[in-house]
Amino acid sequence: MAKEPQELKWIESLLPEGDYRRKAMFGGFIYYIEDKAVLLIFESEGGSRTYKGKKYDFDLWNGCMFPVDKEFQEQALQRCPFLIPHPILPKWLYLPVHTEHFDELATEVLKQVLRPHSFWGSIPKSKLKTKKDPFRGIPDKMDTTRPRMFTDEPAEEVLKRAKKISDLKNLGAESEKHFLKAGIKTPQQFIKLGWKKTLLKLIAMNPKHRHSIYAYALIGALTNREFNLISQAEKDEARSFVQGLAKKEKELKKKALAKNTPKKVTKKKTAKKK
Repeated sequence: MAKEPQELKWIESLLPEGDYRRKAMFGGFIYYIEDKAVLLIFESEGGSRTYKGKKYDFDLWNGCMFPVDKEFQEQALQRCPFLIPHPILPKWLYLPVHTEHFDELATEVLKQVLRPHSFWGSIPKSKLKTKKDPFRGIPDKMDTTRPRMFTDEPAEEVLKRAKKISDLKNLGAESEKHFLKAGIKTPQQFIKLGWKKTLLKLIAMNPKHRHSIYAYALIGALTNREFNLISQAEKDEARSFVQGLAKKEKELKKKALAKNTPKKVTKKKTAKKK
């Protein structure tokens, strides 16, 4: 049974609200707009990297897949060369979650997918001759993974009454586990640390948290807003902070590499006596 998306839940907000359907598929979720499949999301950190004896340098089931019919794949790959045909489902172009700048790239692809008359997406053969479903666009199930008890209350009230990390906006049960591993056990600890120090602790526990989307979620949690509804200024600050961390990491790697690289010893030339 497919588990509710956690790390990639934000991608759903890029789809037109009320106009898509979601169904469980292969342990992940497939998304339809009308009869066209446009997106497949999997979350399987540390899963299989081998298929038919060949080993890949990425998890096979941890990221986003975008279906494209065979005749359009070359065109799609020219526009998005960072995508790769999935080793097992070659009709789907794959973006592994640990791809650098994953969130920006996934957003870029979905913008193209959602354009009118886009060649992206695929209509299953079984749907080609069926009539339109009058209930299309109505979600199969309501998302009950996030607490709604404080949805319309002021942030101060939410933070005051929250007893668990998962009581806060944008933070579900999976996020709560990450917080606990990072040593943040209560909402009060989170509030005291603030989003920047909290993000640093989460990154120290697992580098995959170094994404601007995680920063958005933390800011939203502290202000009782959906991560995609925080202000543009807050988004800019979050992106700048995360990019700064990436630069620092690169600098540290360069210094470490330089320190471990043995220096070449040059022999001094002695002048020959006449």
